[in-house]
Amino acid sequence: MHSRPRRRPRFELVSKHPPEEIAKRLKAFLSSSQRIRGIALVDRIELGVTGDEHHFWSPQLVVAVEPTDSGGARLAARFGPDPYVWAMYLLLYGALILVTLIAGAFGFSQWTLHMQPTALYVAPGTAFLAALVYGASFVGQGLGSDQMYLLRSALTENTEAEETDS
Repeated sequence: MHSRPRRRPRFELVSKHPPEEIAKRLKAFLSSSQRIRGIALVDRIELGVTGDEHHFWSPQLVVAVEPTDSGGARLAARFGPDPYVWAMYLLLYGALILVTLIAGAFGFSQWTLHMQPTALYVAPGTAFLAALVYGASFVGQGLGSDQMYLLRSALTENTEAEETDS
């Protein structure tokens, strides 16, 4: 376990059950669960919280399932935000980069024309906003930590998997 927060935390599990059995077990669990929604395919699993517990900071657990030589399965899992939140996160970064580039070009033009390069004052502001967006991912992770535990526990218990050292 890592002691400090990580963006999009990852972990690996190993199960003695083959991928087909894991998909079958999780489908049965999801059909009866009131708190967790998702899909369970042979090679991919997606889990999330449902109902009143679902917020914009709620995590999603995406798992790639691969067969092992011993007849079991390796589960490579990654927590992340809802795809809509992830798209907004990337859009904000893109907009900040675009504004910085435009302001930088305009500021450089002002400087080469021996004018006061006032447009360069935008860079510290966009850097501050980018830091806020970056920090928001950790705030969301903190708010969703109980849900992350719920999703990870459901995955581990229903697949009878154990964590690997990697």
